[in-house]
Amino acid sequence: MEILFELAKDSDLQNIITCRNKAFYLDFVKYGECPGYNRTYDSMCSIAKEATLYKIVVDNQIVGDFSVKQISENEYHLSCLCVIPEYENKGIGKKAMAFMEETYKEATKWTLNTPVDKERNHYFYKKCGFHIIDETVAGNVKVVLFEKIIE
Repeated sequence: MEILFELAKDSDLQNIITCRNKAFYLDFVKYGECPGYNRTYDSMCSIAKEATLYKIVVDNQIVGDFSVKQISENEYHLSCLCVIPEYENKGIGKKAMAFMEETYKEATKWTLNTPVDKERNHYFYKKCGFHIIDETVAGNVKVVLFEKIIE
C-alpha cells in the first residue's frame, strides 16, 4: 500500500468532499451537525485559502485529507484529519502525523479539537503525544482541545 500526502488542488476538492462525507457521516447523524460533513465546493475553497490542505492518496485514490493552519510563528492547528472508514486502522493517520511534524519542523506547538466523547480519537491523539488542555462547546457539540508541545 503506497501512501502519499500531497497538497490538494482545486481539481481534488470534490473528491475530498466525498471523503469527508464518508468519514464524518456518523458524526453528523450522532450530533445533528458536523463541520466536516456536507461541505460545499465553495466552503472547501475557503478552507484551502485559510489553511494548507493536503490530500491523502493511497494507491492513486484519495482516501482522506488534513488541513494545517499556522496560528503564530511556531504554532499550528490541525483543523481536520480524516480517512474514509474502509481505510481506517491501516496506519495512515500515524503516517500523516509524522508527515506533518517532518514538514513543519519549526513547530513547537500543535493544537486540535475533537468531540469530548470520541474516545477512539482521544486514544489516537494521546498516542501521538497530545494531551487535553481544555473543554468547550462548538455549536451543539462538546469538544476538547488537545495540545502537543515539541521541545
